[in-house]
Amino acid sequence: MINRELCAIMLSMGLLLLISISVSQDSEPLDQKVISPENAVLESITFGPQTVSGETLWRLVIASDAVSANLAKVETTLMNASIALSETGIDGPDAKEVLSRLVLADPSVIDCITIDPTGTVREVEPSSFESIKGVNLKSQEHINNTISTRLYSGFHLIKAVEGVYAIDSEMPVFDHNGTFIGTVSLMFNSSQFFESILAPFQPGGNSKIWVSKADDATILYDTDPSQILLNESSPVYQNYPELLVLSDRMSIERTGYGTYEFLDQSHGETIKKGCYWTTIPNQGTQMRLVLTLELQP
Repeated sequence: MINRELCAIMLSMGLLLLISISVSQDSEPLDQKVISPENAVLESITFGPQTVSGETLWRLVIASDAVSANLAKVETTLMNASIALSETGIDGPDAKEVLSRLVLADPSVIDCITIDPTGTVREVEPSSFESIKGVNLKSQEHINNTISTRLYSGFHLIKAVEGVYAIDSEMPVFDHNGTFIGTVSLMFNSSQFFESILAPFQPGGNSKIWVSKADDATILYDTDPSQILLNESSPVYQNYPELLVLSDRMSIERTGYGTYEFLDQSHGETIKKGCYWTTIPNQGTQMRLVLTLELQP
């Protein structure tokens, strides 16, 4: 069995390779402030995969594996519900029973619903969300796309009709003749979901693992609850230009590393931080998994 140190070294080499590939193939040209000579020297000499311990990078590896495994588990459970609804249909007591079992897929689940081909909610569990039954959701892009393409949606961050920001996933449902009859949806609390997965891997102190939305840096999970659902335009971040530059890089680079200054965990003082990020595999909302480390002055 390959030991952790060797795996981490391999990750370091892979990380450097992926960074060069993502910059050359996927990224638009960055302006001068992103990769100034001073920043390039700082990051290449004082912070990067070549200067960090293998155990530190291994923490990000196993955290990423855990997130992927749990998302795959949710997807499989949703697929099984779709298969069951192929027999029961998307209406009635039997369909509600399928949804009741689906709600148990993860403690972070908010609700599960069936939607007909017009985009109208037909059944919902738990019953505390019964008020959304009959509501048309086709205006939500990922639901409309699933109805139009009849393909699985992946995981999407949405503002739900239930009044919360959450992650939703849609699976098409077909009857036994192969006719499309609607979709089944599972929606979960993103911060609760990621917290339970990442808790065993948190380094503690002013270092942490967190999750953000790639395009605008919306924080889906952070060990500092006050930052959850903030994004790069939030006032708290505007006095930290290095952090804003790094957010721009994260939006276009699937994996990478960098340094910045921001408040410590107690918001008592500004400290220097370094971070590594990678991409959570998903065909819906692009998400980054980030390991932040406090750097000694």
